[in-house]
Amino acid sequence: MVTDSLEDGGAERQLSLLANSLPEPWSVSVLSVADGPYRLVLEKLGIDVTVTPRKYRVDATPAFGMWRIASGVHPDIVHSWGWMSNAAMIPFCRARKIPLLNGTIRSGFLRPRRAMLERLGLLLSDAVVANSRAGLAAHGIAESDRAHVVYNGFDSSRLGAAVAAIENTAQAEVTVVVMTGRMHPAKDWRMFVQSARVLEHEQPGWKFVAVGDGPERDALLLEAADLVDARMIEFPECGLEVLPIIRDAHIGILLTNPAIHAEGCSNSILEYMACGLPVVCTDSGGNPELVEDGVTGFLLPPQDITAITSALRTLREDPTRAREMGREGRRRLEERFTTDAMVAGFVTLYESLLARHGKVHS
Repeated sequence: MVTDSLEDGGAERQLSLLANSLPEPWSVSVLSVADGPYRLVLEKLGIDVTVTPRKYRVDATPAFGMWRIASGVHPDIVHSWGWMSNAAMIPFCRARKIPLLNGTIRSGFLRPRRAMLERLGLLLSDAVVANSRAGLAAHGIAESDRAHVVYNGFDSSRLGAAVAAIENTAQAEVTVVVMTGRMHPAKDWRMFVQSARVLEHEQPGWKFVAVGDGPERDALLLEAADLVDARMIEFPECGLEVLPIIRDAHIGILLTNPAIHAEGCSNSILEYMACGLPVVCTDSGGNPELVEDGVTGFLLPPQDITAITSALRTLREDPTRAREMGREGRRRLEERFTTDAMVAGFVTLYESLLARHGKVHS
């Protein structure tokens, strides 16, 4: 597996989960262009990891390092998770006739600035896998023998002793709304803050919890300083594991900025569902593939503050409905978005790629 980064992100979590969950006789080595906390996660799992960092933005030398290391591994398949690492491995795979699985479609949005490079990378790969149908559609690709969807899986072992707070929150004095994700313009954190501000003026008994890190964190803290002082919003530090915070919430929310982003298969939403929370999210990208509107949560128009606050009020005022949405979400996750389902999907893909190249993995 080759990736652009081992930072704290959704793709890195899924890469680690898949690498650790593949059954024998599959084995995995990971090559990355950038370091990050998931290197330690992978190493603790006993997975071989090598980082070939760039010295500057347009530095191409990491590609040569990846080729050298991959030559020693003798891979049967190269599975890419980032567009740079995918581009770096195209010549290597072509020269050695090794199938290249392009797994770079992780969102439901194609950035215009990188569209040409990404499309070229998809064209030169042997097969394409996205984590949502919306991702394939955004790139103008139809599902076929060459283009596939494998949804993210949720690692149920992360739950441990956690129980869904929604089961015990009928008529709770304080309704806790949590949003997790990278604090980047792609996530609509400012709409999250605005929702808290509107509801604060209407009625007491709300608390909003913003969980994440990124380039926008300091600006958001400054913007929400008065709400932090009033204990209306919290910005807790949590590291790689967010479930202890999510399981103490009552509603999970995920808002995105449609001008620059749409979710693929959101890890945040899967985590809300696993903890039995009703989900309030932007109706874009792959979110409708996860959330059944009116059944497991609410799908809302982008940047519609009236719709957001109305959905939150509805869930607060009808705890019975909120609990049932949470239960239905958990059932949906257990049926469709498990680690086993994800692993089975990728194993099937790997085996079909080997068969197309005249190889059999025994």
